[in-house]
Amino acid sequence: MQITFNLPHVFNPASNPVDNAYALRALLDCLININLAYLKNHSAPALYKSGVVYGRTTIWDSIPALYQRGYGDCKSLSAALIAQYRHAGKECLPSFRWIRNDKGGTDFHILVMVGSRYEDPSKVLGMGRNENSPMPFAGDPNRSWFRRLFD
Repeated sequence: MQITFNLPHVFNPASNPVDNAYALRALLDCLININLAYLKNHSAPALYKSGVVYGRTTIWDSIPALYQRGYGDCKSLSAALIAQYRHAGKECLPSFRWIRNDKGGTDFHILVMVGSRYEDPSKVLGMGRNENSPMPFAGDPNRSWFRRLFD
C-alpha cells in the first residue's frame, strides 16, 4: 500500500526553507516511528548486514519494503538505522543538509547523528561521493551556514 502526501507548500523553488526543514523532519519522524513499530513485533537483520545497498529512489520505504527492494537512498536508510539504534536503546537523531539544485529548488541529504558524530548509511552502503558534500551539517553549532544557504 502506498500513502501519498500532497505537500505543494514545500520542496519547490518558492518554498520557505524553514517550512522545508519542518516538513522533512516530520516525514522522517513518521518513517522512523513506523519502523520502530515494526521492530516491536518483527525481527530484521541489522541494516549493514541486511544486504541492502544504496540506490536512488523517490519512495520513502519502511524497513520491510526497503529490505524487499534491496536498495534505498538516504531517507529510507537513515530512518531504518535510527529505528534500529533506538530499538537497541542507542540515542540518535536524523540530521540533514541542503543544497540548491539547478532548478531553483533544494535537494537534501540525511545522516544519523549519534552523540557528537555523524554516520552516513548511504555512504557505508555504496553511495559514491556525497552529492551534497560541500554543505555543512544541519546540526552544525555554527549556524551561520543557514543564512548563507538561503540568502
